Amino acid sequence: MDSKVTLVAETLNPDKGGIPRYSYEISKTKGIKNVIEFSKSISNDGIVNKYLNKLYRRKKAIETRINDIEKVVHFTQPEVMFKSKILKGRKTVLTVHDLAVFGTMKVKGLYGVVRGVAFRSQFRFDVNKADIIIANSTQTAEELVSVLNVDRRKIVVDDLGIDSKFRKMNVKKINAIGYFGGFNRRKRVEKLILDFLGSEIGNKIPLVIYGDSEDYPGLKAEYGGSPNIIFKGKIPESEIVKTINSFNYFVYPSSYEGFGLPLLEAVACGVPSFVYKDAIIPKEVKKYAVEIEKIDDLLGYDYKKLAGDFNKLANKAKKEFSWERNRKILSEQYLKLSR
Repeated sequence: MDSKVTLVAETLNPDKGGIPRYSYEISKTKGIKNVIEFSKSISNDGIVNKYLNKLYRRKKAIETRINDIEKVVHFTQPEVMFKSKILKGRKTVLTVHDLAVFGTMKVKGLYGVVRGVAFRSQFRFDVNKADIIIANSTQTAEELVSVLNVDRRKIVVDDLGIDSKFRKMNVKKINAIGYFGGFNRRKRVEKLILDFLGSEIGNKIPLVIYGDSEDYPGLKAEYGGSPNIIFKGKIPESEIVKTINSFNYFVYPSSYEGFGLPLLEAVACGVPSFVYKDAIIPKEVKKYAVEIEKIDDLLGYDYKKLAGDFNKLANKAKKEFSWERNRKILSEQYLKLSR
């Protein structure tokens, strides 16, 4: 018996970052017959659009296509699942990427506070309603049980994958510490900047920061004139592997991750990669990074040996995390609900 699944996502554009990249990759899973991609009909830019989308636009967009929706529906994140008549008589799969909204994400301003309260209620409804919850790491699975008392039997851990394009390349190093990824508060890019400004290594090599989202403009305005800190725009998808390979080091300052895909992508390129010791990152991902207290700890490592060690880790990480394995697990769960 074949599964027939409708995938519901905000966007399948991998250029948009972690969850969109995940949605794009799993859209290739056997059994998915159609996709509802909200970004094709409604804009999610700006506070007003985000509020209206959450209030009624997404619900309206999906309910107008109720006749196209299969008996199994996979929501790629809690933000795109809601109380609706489409859930009646259908089996649901929900992917949960992290539980940041339940305490680890620092919100700012009235909108952030209101969003946090409203989204926690929606999140609880989603995990209770879902027939199967796909957790992207053992950490997320454990938090679902400990924070929301979710029945462990309906949680399936399905690690994210590393795209095969992330590999070691023979490119010229820019002799710098690099960062790419998100810029919300829990990413702690400002912590990295302040650590760098007060460091000894900051007098030797630059810190190069790539991005354009969330708090990036404010950080650039505040620290753009600092010596040895270079702010770049978003890395084009066609240049991302080459750019990562040009780093001497990659430092991922995030305080909390449900998975940590940028870290693994840097490791897959053989770039010596570091996290702060207090970071809450899934153990299966964190083991591939070197833990530091401060950025000057990088000076204590022999670079040649470190680079050699990470060349070996790159192959190991790519064997452990693959999108093919991720999609195989999803296909099995789809068939389970289709019986």
